[in-house]
Amino acid sequence: MSPQVRRLVLAEKFSAARRLAQILSQGKTETVRAEGFSYFQFSRDGDVCIVFPLRGHVVEIDYPAEVRDWNDTDLDLLIDTEPIRQESPPALHDTLRRLSDETDEVVLATDYDREGELIGVEALETLRSRRPDLPARRARFSAMSPSEVRHAFETLTEPDWALAQAAAARQRIDLAWGAVLTRFLTVECASDHQILSAGRVQTPTLGLVAEREREREDFVPRPFWNVHLVCGTPPFETTSVGGPFWDSGAAQAVVALSSLGGETATVERITRSEHREAPPAPFNTTSLLAKASREGISASRAMLAAQDLYVHGEISYPRTDNTVYPPSLPVREILGRLRDSPYGTYAERLLALSSLEASRGPIQTTDHPPVHPTAAPAKRKDSVRSRMYDLVARRFLATLSPASVTAVTEVRITVGDSAFQATGRKILDPGWREILPEPESFTELPSLTEGEAIPVQEMRVVEDRTKPPPLHSQGSLLLAMQRLELGTKSTRHEILDLLFRRQFVTGRSMRTTAAGRALVDALALYGPDIASSEMTRHLEERMTAIAEGHATLDDVVTESRRALHAVVAELKAHRTSLSRWIRDATFLEKDYGPCSACGEGRLVRRRARNGWAFLGCSRYPACKHRLRLNTLGQRLPWEQREAGAEILPTPVSTTA
Repeated sequence: MSPQVRRLVLAEKFSAARRLAQILSQGKTETVRAEGFSYFQFSRDGDVCIVFPLRGHVVEIDYPAEVRDWNDTDLDLLIDTEPIRQESPPALHDTLRRLSDETDEVVLATDYDREGELIGVEALETLRSRRPDLPARRARFSAMSPSEVRHAFETLTEPDWALAQAAAARQRIDLAWGAVLTRFLTVECASDHQILSAGRVQTPTLGLVAEREREREDFVPRPFWNVHLVCGTPPFETTSVGGPFWDSGAAQAVVALSSLGGETATVERITRSEHREAPPAPFNTTSLLAKASREGISASRAMLAAQDLYVHGEISYPRTDNTVYPPSLPVREILGRLRDSPYGTYAERLLALSSLEASRGPIQTTDHPPVHPTAAPAKRKDSVRSRMYDLVARRFLATLSPASVTAVTEVRITVGDSAFQATGRKILDPGWREILPEPESFTELPSLTEGEAIPVQEMRVVEDRTKPPPLHSQGSLLLAMQRLELGTKSTRHEILDLLFRRQFVTGRSMRTTAAGRALVDALALYGPDIASSEMTRHLEERMTAIAEGHATLDDVVTESRRALHAVVAELKAHRTSLSRWIRDATFLEKDYGPCSACGEGRLVRRRARNGWAFLGCSRYPACKHRLRLNTLGQRLPWEQREAGAEILPTPVSTTA
């Protein structure tokens, strides 16, 4: 007979389950493998405790088989079709049902956010399908540190059913919008087995990239002029008061008026002040990923590394909107853990202060605190994980540090009837900048006194032009998504990854492809509700209302369906124009000219099953002529093997 299981703990991932088991058992665990799944088991006071990894969502929702045909299913029917619950994988659910017979209590220990709550509830529903009266409670923690985990298990709460319902509503809404729009666009507008996807978050985000591109394309540089004066010993540079000038004649007039003063300038006024710059705000998910992007780490890689650091107990939960540390955060305890680390000097300095006051950001929530270190870093080679930990640790230390104090000296100088000014800066106390050094350079001015006459070294007119706004990087796009409430802290990086995988955007400085640009431009005209952030923001607010208990899942899903019906009706009314627009743009991007072999087809860019791109004749399989592409996308004869040529490996298959 199997021993009685006093407590069944449900964890989200295998690594998280292993970490929880090690903490709860104090290292005395047994790994049990049954029916293809491993879980962790240990005994406490004669009772058995099991920590079971769910490995993400264990229930998938999908449409029934009768509406899965993309060509024959009416889209309005699909919108109103209820998705079905599918256990995935079935063997895991069989194991859960078997364990339910021996369990006294279930504890949900999945990540404490919408998705984590739903994952736990999905597994609990399976357990209660066998044991309807099985008790369940919730362990809420923001860090995988022994103290916080043990405290969470000593103060168990009720599962947050409303939070799980909000996540379930998101699943159903995103399934409907994604399936309906992607089917319509792919069937009506795509060619050559291309998938054209759209979604209520994906498409407005793509629109942000295209909008920034249009701003640069429409930007007309405007010339302007400045007059620079180099004077003094040692020499320093000043700029004409009143500049920049939009007329070169005005700049030349300054030079002419300056000539009245000869070769001597006069120090007319000196103003000295101190500038205190407060520390930066604590990291939330979006600002952390944006900073990682500026350091050359993609959003998806940064999130994977942050999740790994969290599971290993080195940083707090990395999915949070909060930018204000709660009063309960044990700041000094965390600093104490950093003493024996590369950050020990900074930690000791902060611990020596009589009081610590952290900086605050604009967003304050009650779920998880901002991202912060929870333990000293593990010893590892330089990697994305080590770089991510460094970002988190340094930002945490900086938020607790004093302000940076800079001495600012402003000097006004006259030459003839023209006035010039210069500003010098000198760091008096680096404060937090010692922990987060910036590449910004500070220019000091030489010692000067009011009324002093100084020699003029050089005067010149400098022409420049106004600059267009920069293209979006992943970091700037994430911040724009947060500002417009597109997506959530947990999904924004996934949306960016999807845009790249669909080949709608390319590059670190993000540009739309022809297909991506045509898609978003056409939808902005013929389906503006899809391309706009307003509808997405409204649905996000409605899902938040579910989590707060002010709305129900059925109400919000019904509202979403009404909006989607209206969008589909508008798309159907313009299907001919929409299809021609997108097909033409996509073809022009892929078309590389006439086929030199048959003379009838066109060479078009195709992708083999193994992912490599190549050029093939549009008359394939009648004409099997093909050309290789080098890493720059340039054509090369298929059999070319010249030394030094940048040729991609031969595709396994040339099927279009």
